[in-house]
Amino acid sequence: MNRILKAGLVAVLAMQGQLSVSSTAHAAGLGDMDAGLEYARQRCAECHDIASRHPMNSASGAPTFYVIANTPGTTGTSLSSWLLSSHPKMPGLMLEPRDVDNVIAFILSLRDE
Repeated sequence: MNRILKAGLVAVLAMQGQLSVSSTAHAAGLGDMDAGLEYARQRCAECHDIASRHPMNSASGAPTFYVIANTPGTTGTSLSSWLLSSHPKMPGLMLEPRDVDNVIAFILSLRDE
């Protein structure tokens, strides 16, 4: 199953309440949450607060991963689109497909249930 279909499945199952949100991405096979956390520590933490569940933006002005995860309309598909396009302040950011899946799984794991 391709990544976009998996992301859609995640969104549908989460909306239907058939899976807990924190396990939704992992259950759908989107990626490895632990690997996503490790990638985020190495590549994203300079600008984003990646692990705090505090709803405030980080000092850099970049949204926290918690805020991203809990923003209405955030889905695996929307995250994939964002991660695969240029970041305004990081135009050279290029993620491998597996890293995209892992980071998405990690971000979706931060959702409030």
